[in-house]
Amino acid sequence: MVGHRAMADQENHYGFPDDAAEEDHSIISTRGLEAFGRKVTTTATHLMGPNAESTAQHYQSAMAEVHKQLKRPTIQRSVFSMARTTPTDMVRAKLSTAEIQHRALTHLSDELLSNIPDNDNSYSLFQGFQASFPELTDEGKKHRRRVSRGRKLLEETPATPESGGAKHLSHLKKEKAAMMHEFELLGVRKNMASSEIREIDNKIANLHGMRRIILERLAGLEQEEALLEHDIIDVEGRLEEAQALVDEAEAIAKDSPSRDEADLVGDADDHEPGFMSQSVYEKLPSSSNSTPSRKPKKVHRRKSMPILHEHFEAGSSIREIRAHKDNVTALDFDAPFGTMVTAALDDTVKVWDLNAGRCMGFLEGHAASVRALQVEDNILATGSADATIKLWDLSRALYDPHGGQDKEGEDDDAIAFENPDDQPIDPPEGSMADCALFTLQAHVDEVTALHFRGDVLVSGSADKTLRHWDLEKGRCVQTLDVMWAAAQATATNTTDSSWRPTGRSQGSSADFVGALQVFESALACGTADGMVRLWDLRSGQVHRSLVGHTGAVTCLQFDDVHLVTGSLDRSVRIWDLRTGSIYDAYAYDNPITSMMFDARRIVSAAGEDVVKVYDKVEGRQWDCGAGIAEAEEGKTPAIVEREQARGALRNQLQEDAHADSEASAVGQLLGRQAKLLRQSLAASRGGDATDQGYEVDHALVQRRLDDIASIVMCKFYAYRYDRVPYYWRGLYTDALVLMTMRLTVRELRCRHRVSDKVMDEVVELLDRALITTGGTGSLGAAWIEETLQVLQAWHCASNATNDAQEPPAKRQRTTSATFAGREPFGRPVLSSERTCPRHHGWTLDKFEEYMNAQEGRPRPVVFTDLMRDWPALSENPWNRQDYLLSRTFDGRRLVPVEVGRSYVDEGWGQELIPFRRFLEQYVSDPESSDRQDTKDTPQRAVGYLAQHNLFHQVPALRNDIRIPDFCWAAVPRHPTDPAKDQPLVDVPHLNAWFGPARTITPLHTDGYHNLLCQVVGAKYVRLYPPWCGARVMRPRPPEHGVDMSNTSALDVGVLEGWDQRPDDLGEEALEEMRRDLEGVEYWECVLEPGDTLVIPIGWWHYVRSLSISFSVSFWWN
Repeated sequence: MVGHRAMADQENHYGFPDDAAEEDHSIISTRGLEAFGRKVTTTATHLMGPNAESTAQHYQSAMAEVHKQLKRPTIQRSVFSMARTTPTDMVRAKLSTAEIQHRALTHLSDELLSNIPDNDNSYSLFQGFQASFPELTDEGKKHRRRVSRGRKLLEETPATPESGGAKHLSHLKKEKAAMMHEFELLGVRKNMASSEIREIDNKIANLHGMRRIILERLAGLEQEEALLEHDIIDVEGRLEEAQALVDEAEAIAKDSPSRDEADLVGDADDHEPGFMSQSVYEKLPSSSNSTPSRKPKKVHRRKSMPILHEHFEAGSSIREIRAHKDNVTALDFDAPFGTMVTAALDDTVKVWDLNAGRCMGFLEGHAASVRALQVEDNILATGSADATIKLWDLSRALYDPHGGQDKEGEDDDAIAFENPDDQPIDPPEGSMADCALFTLQAHVDEVTALHFRGDVLVSGSADKTLRHWDLEKGRCVQTLDVMWAAAQATATNTTDSSWRPTGRSQGSSADFVGALQVFESALACGTADGMVRLWDLRSGQVHRSLVGHTGAVTCLQFDDVHLVTGSLDRSVRIWDLRTGSIYDAYAYDNPITSMMFDARRIVSAAGEDVVKVYDKVEGRQWDCGAGIAEAEEGKTPAIVEREQARGALRNQLQEDAHADSEASAVGQLLGRQAKLLRQSLAASRGGDATDQGYEVDHALVQRRLDDIASIVMCKFYAYRYDRVPYYWRGLYTDALVLMTMRLTVRELRCRHRVSDKVMDEVVELLDRALITTGGTGSLGAAWIEETLQVLQAWHCASNATNDAQEPPAKRQRTTSATFAGREPFGRPVLSSERTCPRHHGWTLDKFEEYMNAQEGRPRPVVFTDLMRDWPALSENPWNRQDYLLSRTFDGRRLVPVEVGRSYVDEGWGQELIPFRRFLEQYVSDPESSDRQDTKDTPQRAVGYLAQHNLFHQVPALRNDIRIPDFCWAAVPRHPTDPAKDQPLVDVPHLNAWFGPARTITPLHTDGYHNLLCQVVGAKYVRLYPPWCGARVMRPRPPEHGVDMSNTSALDVGVLEGWDQRPDDLGEEALEEMRRDLEGVEYWECVLEPGDTLVIPIGWWHYVRSLSISFSVSFWWN
């Protein structure tokens, strides 16, 4: 009985219970019986085993003592009664005497227990057992539970007749059958998994096939779209020509004499050709055969951008074109699958249609090979070794994107393209004959680099100069001498921007000007000395020099934060434009010849048969190009010399909102609000919004738009005013535009008209966007200006209708008062020796002669007749408040107001307020009309609308003035410092100056000649010549990163006692200023309405309003 229990229990005491047993636990636990069995087996084996004789004698003596005690009846009854309390003890009560002796042995005395060592180990014995036998872990049990158990049984409990071998054999057979069944199930599951894998593979193959079909469909759609866009541009061109002919015919019909006039004139054939006056000749249309010397430049922007390339695998080959018979020297393209231009040493320039894979034609005109070129929309600029730059209009090409007149021609082109080994078909002769616009000639050596943006082009040449060109005029604006700049830097020793020979032979490929890029007034130029110079085109000076390359700089590109350069020293360096330090750098095995980057990757050509790509996001390098595949085939492809990488949104600025994660999130939130407003607008057009499910929570939308505008405005304070990134300005403008849309849509839905209050808010939001960001956004400044004009016209018409319907007694009265000409602080006494001379009746030639006399150092002079034909002085008087209010949308238009006496005073600030509020708060003062103020009289805050292009914002006021003819005179440059000359302007810069008495403009100098025209009130002006010197004029140091050297620290009002002395200016310092000004030449005058003061370039001038004053300044050079 005991042996069977021992054998049965032997199967489980190793710790390998069967899974089935674990899963089928009985309700009544047998754990106590199993423990009892283990104890019995262990004791019996020890006492009755073959080694029992060698057991220690103290065990036998102890058992004898226990046996004597157990023979006593009272003890036996007590033991048996206690054993019946549990099932286990009830079984033990029926055991033999030997078993009772074993139970007694399980009780250990205190003497024996005292020898047990302390358990200081944190791990249990079972945990140590598991760590010693890793094959017995749970993972091992899961996979080898049956095999391990079977082996244990076979090894440790051999089948004997005494141990029940027949029963054990039956158990093994059952175990084997179960294992075979499980084995068969595993095979079935394997086959099922394999079938699922094959099914997934088939689905993937089908999806790849569907993707390939859709890609082909997308390619066809884009090709059709390109063809249609080409046809649209062609129709637009013909439409413009037809419209021009119609306008010309109308002009001729309008100017042709009537029948009576013709009878008086008589037969025109009887007169000689010289009979007609020059004015009549000017009215005749020009002959079609007479071509102008310089064709106008017109930009045709793409109406859509291709997206097919976005679905290709990165690094995959799209197309291969056999272009030239010699090395390609330059290439560029406007957009993916757009127009590409290539130039080579075979002295040819070819234009390609990437969408169809055809050559559109040859550009002929250069006398040597082209070294640099750039394509932007339909405008191409090429720089050649013949020292000339040519501009081309690719939209004038005689090119048929359909591939010819007949079907056969299309097939020929298609076959030639599909098989690259075939010879390409030559384009028709003369297809590019009308593309040439004009030629720029000023360099004396080959042009090695050029870049243009808008109407500004900068070129670099081997003659060691950079030239700044105006593409609208087709002339050179200024010349930047790199060697002179390096010599100046060496002389001043302010920066390490002197010429740095690299100490190694650069070879013929090391151009003096290796690369350049221009953006507005910023220019970056890389030269052969390994330096990158950052120029300011406004001053023509080097702003910063980046030193780090040890070889010639061959390529560069920058965005709003970083500048990336490549050099012959085999390195690519990433610079931080904010600090001028190196942000990152890496190198290749060969010199870098070309490089471009976008928001994610930097692509470089490094003298190998592959293009090197550096992923900035993932930080990994990989190769792209023909060299990878052809190297596996044993071919040797050519070395990549030039590369171009353009994104789909090539026409946008490089200040990409995706580079700023916060800007991207704000843009997405703004897009969702725009979608909600669009749904609300669509619902308002179709009927009730609630019926169509487009109910929009306008209050929530307004809160979100307010939050977006607040977030973006906070970003404005993180940058200098002229360095706010493009995307933040665009987000701010779009948010304000959406606010106006929400207000207008809701007002029209509720009231079917726009109330005055809502109109005030709408105009304020649009003007704020126009003034703060320049209208940067999705719609642009032109849309905002046009919208404001439409709103004003609609509002005026609505008011006229309401006034006609209301009785006269209920109409709102508008003020018609003129501005008071009172001078509350008096007028300075002018010195007869210092007063500017006054003239009238001068011609343009006489004025030009005066300005260029005395070695180009003219004196200030006042003209009294230049404004005699201005409507602002006669039929549209600016001295009437009602007229100014009517031209500013009833005073709703916002204007920037400078609050404070001068922009150099403490507490000076700016605010954007409506024009009506500006008049009421700062200009008009009817209560003090009879009061004589002095300098000690407490004054209200001074507000000044200063140096604001009000006429661009309010075109109606622009019609009331005329640009004086003197602004077109040829005038001298700066008399003392040519570096202070500003870039040439085609049209004078107009600024408005409007404010009350006591507003001043501190002593300062400008980089332009200035005509200051007085329209309303009186102003006092004092002028000092530019040759006074910095010791006398005391230029101000930079403030908060802004150059203030054009403003003097001298306060003329304080020096003359007209204004109170500020607390931070001591009396001794004031006396020192007065001593420095003793004997210094100056001129002064008081301007009355109709007077015009000529302020030559470089002259320091101080302006003070004596009464309510409105002036207009014209800056020109």
